[in-house]
Amino acid sequence: MKLRRFIAGLNILALLVPSLAIAQEEGSIKQEIDALNSQVKQKEQRINEINGVIGKYRKRIEEQDAAQSSLQNQVALLENRILEKELAIERTRSQIDLATLELQRLKVQITAEEQRLQRRRDSLAGVIAEMQDAQSVGLLESFVARQSLSEFFTRMDELSRVEGDLTNATEAVRELKAGLESKQKETEQYRASLQSQQTELQKEQEQLENDQGAKLSLLTETQEQETEFQRMLFELRQQKQEEANDAARLEDQLKDKLDSIDKALARGDILLNWPIKATRGISARFHDPGYPFRKLFEHPGTDIPTSVNTPVRAAAGGYVAFNRTGKQYGNYIMVIHPGGISTVYAHLKSFVAKADTYVERGDVIGYSGGRPGDQGAGLSTGPHLHFEVRQNGIPVDAEQFLPDID
Repeated sequence: MKLRRFIAGLNILALLVPSLAIAQEEGSIKQEIDALNSQVKQKEQRINEINGVIGKYRKRIEEQDAAQSSLQNQVALLENRILEKELAIERTRSQIDLATLELQRLKVQITAEEQRLQRRRDSLAGVIAEMQDAQSVGLLESFVARQSLSEFFTRMDELSRVEGDLTNATEAVRELKAGLESKQKETEQYRASLQSQQTELQKEQEQLENDQGAKLSLLTETQEQETEFQRMLFELRQQKQEEANDAARLEDQLKDKLDSIDKALARGDILLNWPIKATRGISARFHDPGYPFRKLFEHPGTDIPTSVNTPVRAAAGGYVAFNRTGKQYGNYIMVIHPGGISTVYAHLKSFVAKADTYVERGDVIGYSGGRPGDQGAGLSTGPHLHFEVRQNGIPVDAEQFLPDID
């Protein structure tokens, strides 16, 4: 009996005091966690440094935004935007690295908790077996076997203490398991955070490419000359009013013909079609605050990224008012539709529909372009179609007239 109680006591002790081998193992895990903590701290410091530099670039951008328009100022504005985006990308990558390190640290902690939990379960199993063995001897047999009443009650006290220790150890296991489950939930949150940050990184890289393209196209269209830059600004101011007047005049002259081409649009009971499939989403929306040329003009349309030479289709039936080439839009087409609606398709690689002709909804009218530096790209941020809707000559949000993207 004394031997059995001694073994039970050792098992309880094993729950409370780790062996030398276990202590060494836990020391190794602690070193690994400490190393990860150090790396986490370094990443956090780098992210704070990047945030400080980004703040300085944003201040410069605000100052350049408020300054008078000139080629030098616009180029400097774009360069600072590019530098800001490069830092933003580095920051997001550092945040991804940080989340990865924290996830790695969590996995190490979870592994350690799982091992500790298993050791406690094994020890508890041994204690429970000893307790059941000890309690298999009946109370009367135990009393008769004792040489004195004092020895009997001493044994009962020992048994009570062992049962109390067992209860405490069982509760410790429950707490350990709850902590482990909490860490596993935290791990899932980090995984979701990583996926979100990867998506953000992709967006920032696309914005960086747009700003780099914007700088190239600006230098190409102005030939890096201030006089050409000012001529371009003058053209932009004149172009909108002339096009509005032309569209109003043509619509009035061709009203009956336009209504017969697209009766559904004339009734106002159908949306425009997408001129190309927006499989890569939208890179710049109507009056987009992130548009790189916003200092020169508000973005008046919807930019749809696509490969060069993608077929561009008429959003509705109408009359091709003109095919033109300008500093802002490069090669572009305007189509007049019923109901005071006109559409513009800009940064084209080439024209298909001829001016002064009628087109049906869905007819190919040109091929997309927009690659900075290419002939006819205009002020473009990269290969895409600029699609614009005008109502009574005034640009409006094209997405209000288009079906939802699939």
